[in-house]
Amino acid sequence: MSASAQAESRLHVFAAASLSAPLQSITNNFIKKAGIEVAITFASSSALARQIKQGAPASVFITANPDWLDYIEKDNLILQKSRRTILSNRLVIAAHKEQDIAPFSFPEHASVERLKLDSQRRIATGNPEHVPLGMYAKEALSNSGLWQSWRPLLAPSNSARSALALTERQETPIGIHYESDIQQSNKLKRLSIIPESYHTPIRYEVSLIRGDKLDPASQYYDYLFSKEAGSVFRHYGFIVLDSHQ
Repeated sequence: MSASAQAESRLHVFAAASLSAPLQSITNNFIKKAGIEVAITFASSSALARQIKQGAPASVFITANPDWLDYIEKDNLILQKSRRTILSNRLVIAAHKEQDIAPFSFPEHASVERLKLDSQRRIATGNPEHVPLGMYAKEALSNSGLWQSWRPLLAPSNSARSALALTERQETPIGIHYESDIQQSNKLKRLSIIPESYHTPIRYEVSLIRGDKLDPASQYYDYLFSKEAGSVFRHYGFIVLDSHQ
């Protein structure tokens, strides 16, 4: 098979950046089992949804915020019956292990004064305008009464992974991140869990995208709900919600 033919037959999966580690492992296992070529594009859910709307060749889309599936569903781009919630996550505040910051309760002890935050000591997270991590963070900060004081100090990133890198490199002393990302990092420590009562539950949804690769896409989609895939997701700190046999 020529290189162009291989590229044409390849299955394209678009997935939220926070899923990169477990999904790469799951996809490698699927390729070995099914013999189907798969290419994964990881980015923020907002960027991926816009690419799909513009005609990018995605067959499966996994988003960290259901709003972005709503966004493409309006144009009848997904197979509605395939839309399912697959995973959950938690918001946490974290810091590099070398930072001299003790664990604290949120929001009672999360003032910028107590944490010694200022324009030189900022807070990493996703862009609150469109990146799911940042959208959840903004909601939690608003509902807890901290938004006005934290907002000027945010260092917004274009994806959850980019935000994580800022805290890992100590470019920011703390960050608001997903629990799964902190579990996967050997550089960071969790300072506080943000109770889910302060924000919309974090839900990852998956759907098939209308197109000409529905058979291989359906095989991949089904494998995401397998027992093997569920074990990998759990290993990387995700909460598995839908049935994994």
